[in-house]
Amino acid sequence: MRSSFNRDFPVLNCLSSFKFQFLHLSHMKKITVLFFLLLSFGAWAQKYPVPAHQDDDIMKPMGFKNPETGKWVIPPTFDYVKEFGPKGTAVVYRNGKAGFIDKKGLLFISPVYDDAENFNEDGIAVVRRAGNFDKVDAHMPSNDRFGAIDMSGKLVIPYVFRELNDNSFKGTLVGKRDYAWGIVDIRGKIVVPFKYTMINVHKSREVAIVRHDSTVGVIRHADNAFTFIVPEGDNMARFAGNRRISVMKDRKYGYVDFEGNLVIPYEFSQFSVFRKGLCMVKRNGYYGFIDTSGKTVVPFEYDGGEFFVNDSAIMLKQGKMGMINSKNEVLVEFIYDRISRFYFPRPPGGLVLIKQGIWHYMDPTTHEVKVWEDFDLNNPNFYRDPKKDKAPKEKAKPEEEEDDE
Repeated sequence: MRSSFNRDFPVLNCLSSFKFQFLHLSHMKKITVLFFLLLSFGAWAQKYPVPAHQDDDIMKPMGFKNPETGKWVIPPTFDYVKEFGPKGTAVVYRNGKAGFIDKKGLLFISPVYDDAENFNEDGIAVVRRAGNFDKVDAHMPSNDRFGAIDMSGKLVIPYVFRELNDNSFKGTLVGKRDYAWGIVDIRGKIVVPFKYTMINVHKSREVAIVRHDSTVGVIRHADNAFTFIVPEGDNMARFAGNRRISVMKDRKYGYVDFEGNLVIPYEFSQFSVFRKGLCMVKRNGYYGFIDTSGKTVVPFEYDGGEFFVNDSAIMLKQGKMGMINSKNEVLVEFIYDRISRFYFPRPPGGLVLIKQGIWHYMDPTTHEVKVWEDFDLNNPNFYRDPKKDKAPKEKAKPEEEEDDE
């Protein structure tokens, strides 16, 4: 409920976000995502009915159907419905107002809210009350206010927030009050003060990066206590995958774990995130790769490079480009002026290599390097732009992100 688009077109917004992220995944990750989506949907569908329009007409009322039989479980008597949540409840709309039903279709909280999110695992639902549009704030076009209710319909957090969501620590909500962010518990008690310009809670719900003007810190939630594992200061912090957080101190980067232990010392001039357990960093003017303990896996002898893709990385050394694997074994000699990957017209794609102005192609299967003019035009991995009759257009493959960032 962060924007009018989210409120008016929640399904389209969800699909748009998924499509954008899905299209930027690798081929294998797309297959994996679809596989687990089908498994998750199947398990969820067996537990709860799914939203549906009467006669499959989006202009007609909505209810819930059994996804396997297609029969109505909850009749289509609502203007709009959202999917069932973890507490076996669903948000439904009548006459522009939101209420809640149980899995039997019984309306246990009447439609009196201008908008609502489903009850989360803590049994709390964020609700919205429309603002007074005669008094519009220049910095916040909507005077809507957000609060939260429990499953009895009792307002447990008053309508005092400009934004409120449960992307937070367990048993808490992140909110924006006036122009600052903070965190409240499910009773409305402030547990993290409202003074921050940014609060980014990790999806594990264990730690959060907070920013206050130019200072940054990291908060940990454990044993019902909130403590700074990285004190607020002139820092930089970012979730780096593999339960690591990259932190800058005195213009050098290191890594702490989610308990606040410094596992990799502050000795790097540039940092990155972990992918497949490896991270490319810069030390003493050269790039190399370390593992999650800080052990050097690929020595610091390169002038630049990329992350590993299928255990191969294009690197720059002494002005020439080549390719190595994660054991630092040379796969392509460092004799080329430029090397680029391409991924068309279908996998496995290949490599384009340029040496003294001459274009070469490396077959991804045989690893054989050929001068471009000698390449077989009938090979399905080859593409030439007929307008330019030159080398193939490059298409960058998106970097694979760690799952726990």
